[in-house]
Amino acid sequence: MAMSKINIPYVPHLVHIETTYACNQECIFCYNPNRSMHIDLNIIDDIVQRVYESWIPHVYLIGGEPSLLGTDKLNEYIELLSTRSSVTIVTNGQVYLDGLSKRLACIGVPIHGVGELHDLHANKPGSFKKAKASIAKYVARGFDVRCIPVLTKINYMHMSEIIKFAKDMGMESVFVDRYEDGGVGSTRSDELKLSLEQFDIALDQMIEARDKYDIPVGWGTAIPFCLNEKMVAHNMKADCGAGVTFAAINPFGDVRICNQSEQIYGNILSEPFHSIWHKKELDNFRNLKWAKKTICAGCNSICDCMCGCKVDASVPGEYSVDYSVRQNETRPNFVDKIDEIVEKQYPEIEIWREFSLNRYTRLHDQTPEKYLVTRYQTILLDNDAAQLLKQIIELNLKSEEELFLQNQDSFHRIEINNFITDLISAGAVDLV
Repeated sequence: MAMSKINIPYVPHLVHIETTYACNQECIFCYNPNRSMHIDLNIIDDIVQRVYESWIPHVYLIGGEPSLLGTDKLNEYIELLSTRSSVTIVTNGQVYLDGLSKRLACIGVPIHGVGELHDLHANKPGSFKKAKASIAKYVARGFDVRCIPVLTKINYMHMSEIIKFAKDMGMESVFVDRYEDGGVGSTRSDELKLSLEQFDIALDQMIEARDKYDIPVGWGTAIPFCLNEKMVAHNMKADCGAGVTFAAINPFGDVRICNQSEQIYGNILSEPFHSIWHKKELDNFRNLKWAKKTICAGCNSICDCMCGCKVDASVPGEYSVDYSVRQNETRPNFVDKIDEIVEKQYPEIEIWREFSLNRYTRLHDQTPEKYLVTRYQTILLDNDAAQLLKQIIELNLKSEEELFLQNQDSFHRIEINNFITDLISAGAVDLV
């Protein structure tokens, strides 16, 4: 459990900017502390500017409900941030954002059930109808729209229906957020928090529907690796980047390890982000000493899994192991085999491939680490990979042959082939 096993980047790979806690729904599971705050655009302007200056690879504009800021203001943020970051907006779809910038990488819309089941979770009659209409318009405009249901004790039997709905609507993927105790939703924990048996049923439906409907399905929140062997066997693992690769900023500029956490480590309006990110106070979380006397102690995967979701409003103290892990008396043996190394296999390439750079691809070399940033991923690069990517971008290279001719004194053809294969796999370049 040594802290040295956890590599902390200069800045997190992903930051959520909570633009407001105000909302036009009253979702029964809501993690927000309140829904009635005044929106101060001057403060949000400053927060966005500070995030832009920090070179964060991926930024989510969330709420509350960000559509309450209006399309023009959101476009202002998207246009600025997208020059350095991949930008996603998470909106409930009750207000269609007409004229939204095409520089946006993704729109996340939560659908918690089909029809009245969604309205029950949103606590608003007619919510599903409005969200469906907004999704149809966004998809028609060519946006990648992601379905992000919250999994609860009420809808766990309906994951397959939700995934089919997403596929039928032309949505890009489904990433499920399991209900966690926090905010105003923590008052209804007993009727929302799943048992292990209910989670297993939901997971079965997610795996089956993913394969049946041919749509990416995964988790948007941390799920302990040991919770269910099927998550490993069917490539449904979900680690936790809170405080390591992920942070959240509230509407006042306060920085926390995640949206659920109330622990504040600094304010981005008065301190540089990287200074907050490397404060000694965060060592109390990252060194995992708080997990020493828990079932997670000694687990081979603890530095990746990080004990699942660690912020629970129902448990005293700043951090705790995931509530589902606390329901288990023993840690299953299969979790010790999760990190078995499988050597990557590259296809044999006989002809030079032509490609075009994806419009969301960025090379981040403004921090000590160098990253490839795509629409959905942040990938650490070594110096050689960063050099090759920089050539593709700056010289506007369009084929493997061009890249090889630029570097034939330093790289073998197979190395160039494998690098382009990796870029294709990551969505950084598109084959022509």
